[in-house]
Amino acid sequence: MKWISGVSYFLFGQSLLGSFLLFGLIALIGTYFWYRALADAVPFANRRLFLIFMLFAPSIVFWPSSLGKEALMQLGIGAVAWATSLLLNGRLLKALPLMAGGGWLLWVVRPHLLALVTLAAAVPYFVGRVGGSLLRRPVGMVLVAFLVVFTVTAGAKFLGIEKLSVDSIEESLNEETARSTKGGSGFEHGPASLNPLTLPNNVVIVLFRPFLWEARSGLQLVAALETAAVTGLVVYRFSSIRIAFQRSRRWPFLLYCWILLILYSMTFASFGNFGLLNRQRSLVLPALYALIAIDPILARRQDQVDHDNEAAALEQP
Repeated sequence: MKWISGVSYFLFGQSLLGSFLLFGLIALIGTYFWYRALADAVPFANRRLFLIFMLFAPSIVFWPSSLGKEALMQLGIGAVAWATSLLLNGRLLKALPLMAGGGWLLWVVRPHLLALVTLAAAVPYFVGRVGGSLLRRPVGMVLVAFLVVFTVTAGAKFLGIEKLSVDSIEESLNEETARSTKGGSGFEHGPASLNPLTLPNNVVIVLFRPFLWEARSGLQLVAALETAAVTGLVVYRFSSIRIAFQRSRRWPFLLYCWILLILYSMTFASFGNFGLLNRQRSLVLPALYALIAIDPILARRQDQVDHDNEAAALEQP
């Protein structure tokens, strides 16, 4: 942060507005990476709708646009998302520069985020229908497995977790809860838990709170209005969410988005502060909007195309 801020001051002088412009541009590049990731990986996504979400969704536009870590994280996570899209399409060599650049940025700023996105990428790569040659796939699996071990270890070290176990991780999350509940935006919730039964509650905390009746200030009301709008979008486009779930193995980038949302919800639900939640949520909202942007009509057309291609392949001698 000091180095990039120094570059900003060197280019624009000691201008806060200039720094905001630079970091806003960095964040914009990250949102473009997300757009390319979905556009390259899922042919039945409504690209225009997703682009509208990425360019005009309040949290995505506002939080990463200032001089702070969120702009760098938006760039890093976006780069990893695009690299994951390329990797799942069997384009390992093209994915490596993006993965290295985005991964390095996450590693030097927030290693625990690097662990989350690497785990999210590893699951679809191992269980999804991944493109590419049979000879290249084992090389990619070894590389991804190495990255998972490295990033999870680095993330645990950054968070002060000496032993990788459920109890140790939950203890670290509970300590974060105790620290984050201080301040005017703090709120109380139960102890952190990695139990899958608590996942629905964690998803609600991270993605859909504060509720309108929880707002205690003007800024919280704005945040609550946005989360209410996101909730409405999920309900209105539930068919898109359902199709994204049903086709997540056939189109593994959708599975990447699902896993990233799950991991993010399990860890960041420990925050007991709406201000922190709003800022951190901006980094994972692109994954949610990618699922919402799935077009049911285009999905049915793609199913027909796949069916025709399979039939044609069977007819060949």
